[in-house]
Amino acid sequence: MSNKGWNVSETVNDVCINAACGRTLPLRVVHCPFCGERQAGAAPVLTKVAAPAPVMLDPVPPPVPRVPPPVPAPAPTPTPPPAPQPASAPQPVPPPAPAPASAPAKAPPAKPAARGSVPPPRPPVRLRTWIAAAVVLTGIWFYNKPADKPASVAEQVEAAAALAVQCDLDGARSALAVLKSAKAPAAQIKRLQASITKSAAACDRQQQRAQAWMVLQGSVNQALDAGKPDLAATRLAAHVKRWGDDPDTLELDARVKVAQASAQLDAADACLARSDRTCLESSLIAAERYKRPELAARTQALRTALSQLLERSLLDAAPGQ
Repeated sequence: MSNKGWNVSETVNDVCINAACGRTLPLRVVHCPFCGERQAGAAPVLTKVAAPAPVMLDPVPPPVPRVPPPVPAPAPTPTPPPAPQPASAPQPVPPPAPAPASAPAKAPPAKPAARGSVPPPRPPVRLRTWIAAAVVLTGIWFYNKPADKPASVAEQVEAAAALAVQCDLDGARSALAVLKSAKAPAAQIKRLQASITKSAAACDRQQQRAQAWMVLQGSVNQALDAGKPDLAATRLAAHVKRWGDDPDTLELDARVKVAQASAQLDAADACLARSDRTCLESSLIAAERYKRPELAARTQALRTALSQLLERSLLDAAPGQ
């Protein structure tokens, strides 16, 4: 075997230096495989020498280890537990060879970046995603698109006049103030001001009518509850004469007429109980003047009773003739 230019000089311990162990070491080791004690043998010294011409040498047989005489075991002393060893036979660990002085120090290789720190590649955006985004943006633009061109002065005047007709006088006056500040034509401003004045009078009358209607409802209901339909009719007629008819007054007038007709039919029932044919007939005629279909069945029944009363009176007068 060739030495390849290196001269190795080393010290091999044959026996463990721990007196408590003292076992034979089959190989050169750093720690005793039996007790774990570090051996004091010097590390091999590698010295670089000039390499001669390669000469083929015969292989040298390995030296036979000498077996020392047995050493009497000392008194037993507590020893630390042996270090756990792997199941397989320990292998000799050769000491690291010193680097040559002339060789420059090499920089340690850069560690590769951790794979988890690199983000995964982002998948490409699909065509349908772009289409959906375009549709959404188009809808947002149509919803928030700029307002149309400002309305003309004439259109603003018409809108303010409509507010005045609806009795929104505050809104109409605000629009008039805006037109004045914008220096609108004087004709348009005058036209809107006239419309506001006219609507103000109508709205004031409408408000007074509403208040009068509330008072009328209370007085008419009070008269009807007291059994005085004629008084209720008188109050309603006075309200209509001043403020005119409307759907509310027509509905209330129907209620009053039903009450008046019912009162006449009640009088007819009293006449029938007295067998007063003349009184019954006059009461029926007065009730039929109101032409209330709600009382048609009752009126017809009293008309039949009047016919029967007339027949009886004729039969009673026949023998006397």
